[in-house]
Amino acid sequence: MSDPRLAEDLGRMTLFRDLSAEALARLADSARRIAPADGAPLFAQGDAPDAVYAVLEGRGRVRVGAPDSAAKRLMVEVFRTGDIFGEIGVLDGATRSADALVQGEVKLARIPAATFLEVAESEPALGLALARMLSARLRRTFGLLQDATFAPLEVRLARQVIYLLKTDSVKTDRGVRLAARFRQGDLADLLGATTRSIISILNAWRGSNLVSYDTEKAFLFVLDEAGLTAVAAGPRDGA
Repeated sequence: MSDPRLAEDLGRMTLFRDLSAEALARLADSARRIAPADGAPLFAQGDAPDAVYAVLEGRGRVRVGAPDSAAKRLMVEVFRTGDIFGEIGVLDGATRSADALVQGEVKLARIPAATFLEVAESEPALGLALARMLSARLRRTFGLLQDATFAPLEVRLARQVIYLLKTDSVKTDRGVRLAARFRQGDLADLLGATTRSIISILNAWRGSNLVSYDTEKAFLFVLDEAGLTAVAAGPRDGA
């Protein structure tokens, strides 16, 4: 059954906003809305790429990452309202490069791979938007690789927190809070680090009044953004 509002919802997203009404209708007619439960897997590394997903709304997130043989995890990215994910395998035809897991309440549009490719082939605007989106993600990936090679863990963590603060945060009486819940293990997964090392850094930051952390709710509050930005800039020569 057709969902007339879905075309409107997709049209508000950056990736699809320059598409024609006809192209949006084609996407919406074959797509379906889904509201997975908290903790539900959407796909796993190695799965066939059968769909692209759009995050329509909700205070939840979709965590994309990969495990290793020792049961450690690497969190590649966290997607929120307005984001698109799952496009890599659909575009190159290879299997999924990572796992995708729902965290919290989120509503998604699941767009079948065949329809997404048909629209991409016929709509230059979508191809250009995809190129821009993938270029931005490639720049971020290169930055993370560069940091992992050259920057100390504390600097890398500060840069991740600043990035998350700029992309999705909430102002509170306690300071600016990351909108999403991040357990200390989640922050470790973002950096491929150990939870113990992240706890040690957060404890030092709390002692310096840079952040506070609600262990029970897994909320991180930034109390001194300028100070944390200084940490993210890295040590000065000779320091």
